[in-house]
Parts: sequence; C-alpha cells; structure tokens
Amino acid sequence: MAARHIADPFALGPPLVRAGTRLRREGLAETEDAHIHVRDRIMAVLFTRPAERVMRPRFGAGLDAQVFQNISPLALSAIEYRIRESLDAVFAGEVTLEELTVEDGGDEGTVLVSIDYALRADRTPHRLEVVL
Repeated sequence: MAARHIADPFALGPPLVRAGTRLRREGLAETEDAHIHVRDRIMAVLFTRPAERVMRPRFGAGLDAQVFQNISPLALSAIEYRIRESLDAVFAGEVTLEELTVEDGGDEGTVLVSIDYALRADRTPHRLEVVL
C-alpha cells in the first residue's frame, strides 16, 4: 500500500467515483504522490505570511507581501534569504534544497523564484518556478 499524504491546500472532492478500472477515493483529502505533496507544501510555505498561523508564528516566507515592493538587488537577496530560511525550517530532514535563485523576471515589476530540490527518499531532482 502506498503512503498517503494530506492534500495541501486541504480540499474535499466528490465521494468514491469509478475512474477507469479502479475506484478512486476522491472524497478524502489525501494524495498518494509524494512529489505533488511536497510541491504543494513548498507553495504553502512561500505564500504564508509569518505569524499567519497562530501555533507556528515563524512558518512562512510571505512572498505575497513582496508584490508591491521595489525590485532591487538588496530586496532580491532579502527574499532569497527569507525563502531559504523558511524552507530549511520546514523541510530539514525531508527535502534537500539544491539551488535557489531569485532574480528580476524581465517584465516590469516581476520577480522569478526558481527552486531546485530533491526528496531525500529518492533523490529525484525537481524544479519549481514561481513568478511574482
């Protein structure tokens, strides 16, 4: 039996439905794909503001607050530092952060965040890119 993870963001689908030749348990908020689960958790870390979660006040990088900020080399390095610290705190033993780059996106007022990571279980490289 495959490991199951809570879907993030938490959402319920329709009850048991027949998909192809087997029943899918879409009524439950879970996923069996570890890579999708980790990607969703990274997105949650990136867009959760610090102190937004009451029981975990240091959780989150708060990238949504950077949308209307000036783009300068100092601001980009501050965003990179905040992301690196937040991801290291959440994924210390589960995910290896290979490379993190935060750069000007080219269009006026955009920032490109590229995260290269690997799950420690299988060491398969993955890339997540977010444009702000």
